[in-house]
Amino acid sequence: MNIAIAASIIITTIMVLVVLLVAAATTMSAQPINSTSQQQATEFRVQNTSMSKPAPNINCTKSNSTSCPLIPHQIVVALPARSDGKIWTGTVTFTASKPIEIEILHRYNPSILPDTAHGQPYNAKWIDGNRYALSTMTMFSNTPVSVTNTPISTGSLVFTGSILLFHKTDGVPFTVTYTIDAAAKSVTG
Repeated sequence: MNIAIAASIIITTIMVLVVLLVAAATTMSAQPINSTSQQQATEFRVQNTSMSKPAPNINCTKSNSTSCPLIPHQIVVALPARSDGKIWTGTVTFTASKPIEIEILHRYNPSILPDTAHGQPYNAKWIDGNRYALSTMTMFSNTPVSVTNTPISTGSLVFTGSILLFHKTDGVPFTVTYTIDAAAKSVTG
């Protein structure tokens, strides 16, 4: 390989790492989302960097078992449940320091409980006392970055649900930077 090309790759890699470190240092002090103003807003836009925290112990149910194993999950709650019964719909774009999943939670309160033949969707009792069905998005869980060849999570998706969170099941802490453009909408059915 040409020495000039190798030097260019090394310099580019160092510059990217410096930019990422500076960005992380300046945004680490970003305040978490203000849930009071969030509960009243019908349109919501945020750009934030957050470090994960251990997930609260929740009681979850899978369709083929009565409970889920206690695993020390790490989470960042980007959009919490609203107290007015509205749901979030919008777009999120993110990048994380390690491979993660995105979870969209949906209020789970069926008028008729599913029988054993049909089974229940994966659901959990959340910290607000309500049950939520969990949609775990794993399509961004291991995106290699060509400059550093490091597996991270990065991507963009359209979502609709009650809660939006970033999630890591193995208990390893992570940092995520995200931009959300969302609106709170009433459920019509």
